[in-house]
Amino acid sequence: MTTSANIYSPSDLADACALVCFGCQPRLRPVGVPRYRDLLQRYRMDGPFRDAADAAADGLDLDVIEAHQTEGLILHPREGSWLSYRLKDHPKLGVTDRLVLGLAHVAIAARVYPTPADLEEQGVKRVSLAEVDDFLRRLTDRLREAAVDADGLTVAHPELQAAWRVYARLPSSRPTATGRLSESSTQRVIREALDWLVEQGMAYRADDLGAGQYRLAHRFRVQVREAAASAAFAVLCDLRRAHLAEED
Repeated sequence: MTTSANIYSPSDLADACALVCFGCQPRLRPVGVPRYRDLLQRYRMDGPFRDAADAAADGLDLDVIEAHQTEGLILHPREGSWLSYRLKDHPKLGVTDRLVLGLAHVAIAARVYPTPADLEEQGVKRVSLAEVDDFLRRLTDRLREAAVDADGLTVAHPELQAAWRVYARLPSSRPTATGRLSESSTQRVIREALDWLVEQGMAYRADDLGAGQYRLAHRFRVQVREAAASAAFAVLCDLRRAHLAEED
């Protein structure tokens, strides 16, 4: 038990660290792990224990974003944290691959959550390889236009500009002799981005809806909300909203 507002017993600290450890396993859900479920409930109800868990996360360069009853403890690594994922750390990706994969990640978020209201909506979103690819294909001309301002000066989004130029040169879907998507196709890159989200507990394959279909979890929406200040995300959201307005 907690002995005062600021002093924790060894048992309290062990429990707080255990909860953070559970949160570091994003595919783990509290509904199937009684101890995780109990610690999560304690975090939600017990202020001093919550402070202890937040401190444990802080020591690992993590921010506690939410304690969700279904999704569990949602953690977000700080920029530069040893736990943060950076495309440049991927051992198999060259510069071109990183550009296109990064664009795919941002495009998935911008297509599904183009407005602040979308980022607050609790409903489950669905997305497919073809939809994300089509979204980027149709916006290639808009991205080209967005690369300059009203005075014809280049807008300072060099990585975004480089990414869509590479993307536009790649084929959409090029099946191999075995029926798999070619390494040089954009839908293969999008699949890699979505499969990474699955590994991180942010998406689920939705084979019941057809090939290449995914459902996006609440955890993904929360992480996108934390990163919504990204310049590239803002540009793609602006273009997505303009496209939706034209469809209406």
